[in-house]
Amino acid sequence: MKVMQINAVYGVGSTGVIVEDLHNLSLKNGIESYVSYSTTNKNPNEIKNGYVIGDTLGKKMHAVLSRIGGKQAYFSSFATKKLIKHIENVKPDIVHLHNLHSNYVNLNRLLDYLGEREIKTVVTLHDCWFYTGGCFHYTAVGCDKWQKSCGNCPKKNQDTPALLRDNSAKILADRKKYFGKMKNLTMTGVSGWMTDEGEKTVFKGKKTEVIYNGIDTEFFVPTPSDFRKKHKLEDKFLILALANKWFRPINKKTFDYVCENLPDDSVIVMLGCTESQRQGLPANVLPLDFIKDRDELRKVYSACDVFANCTREESFSLVNVEAQSCGTPVVTYRNTGAQETVDNKCSFSIENGNEKEFFEAIMKIKELGKKELSNDCVKWVKENFDRDENYMKYIELYRMSKEG
Repeated sequence: MKVMQINAVYGVGSTGVIVEDLHNLSLKNGIESYVSYSTTNKNPNEIKNGYVIGDTLGKKMHAVLSRIGGKQAYFSSFATKKLIKHIENVKPDIVHLHNLHSNYVNLNRLLDYLGEREIKTVVTLHDCWFYTGGCFHYTAVGCDKWQKSCGNCPKKNQDTPALLRDNSAKILADRKKYFGKMKNLTMTGVSGWMTDEGEKTVFKGKKTEVIYNGIDTEFFVPTPSDFRKKHKLEDKFLILALANKWFRPINKKTFDYVCENLPDDSVIVMLGCTESQRQGLPANVLPLDFIKDRDELRKVYSACDVFANCTREESFSLVNVEAQSCGTPVVTYRNTGAQETVDNKCSFSIENGNEKEFFEAIMKIKELGKKELSNDCVKWVKENFDRDENYMKYIELYRMSKEG
């Protein structure tokens, strides 16, 4: 059996790592696996059965054109023609589509080809882009237009900026048209919430399945380090937080409330701070740079007492899972897929925007003590989000699709 995955990246970023993991697992299980991607941080010559889509100039032109009317994935016709030729040469039994919204492929042309040739196709929803008029998420702005017909988009200048014209209605209509024509299509969502949302419109009536993202539970484990000693925090209650979530205007009330009410023995460890974000922070916030090294990241997860994630919209939330796998309980807002990453026993989900309950949940973990919850966090992740176990479900899906 031959399977080809198509994604914006390979081996880097959340979807790139997922594609690499699935590629390696497929090869390990006797599947002739191929990957097509736009960019990677690896040596392309060392990627087995790898194919690079497009070139730098073409992607830059695509980016410029998409910003005129927000029509991302409507250009790169030549690169898509070459990709289709590559697909014809490989003759895969199944094509697995991941993230296609990074200015490197013509989506309509690709879907039209897969539909006409009746090639069995799996589409994984890592975000909402496949079934909307171009946005990646919509819950934070309270938009449900995508359920009928987009237009007058509230995120016109955000996810895929449309500088001159709003084409969201046309984009959504095309999604329905081209996905609707595909007879051999299975949609998978990385959470139950993601799958349920996709089934409401574009993928209504299609085969669907929930396959949670997974992590390497042999790598993300409680790991000793000198982090506390290095920062002179040996006797502090440490709250791990991500700057790209906490410093959003919508979370200002949460940030202010938590900082103002923290006990004297508590410190917020804020990861990923820019130079400007470091200015004027309260004394109980320790600003740190973004951590790219996975070994260093698991040490920080392990050193902290709780990971507080005030995310407003998530397809899933790998960081919630990684933290728990390192023995650190999580408090997260629950509005979207993030709620499925905690069990509300060792980690907790809170109503979006309820800063008081969010803070109280953090203090509850402080009162109980991390040691009381840590083993259950690790067990929860191993039972539900182990990478190989979860991604074996894709292998089973491939086999069933080929037989069906």
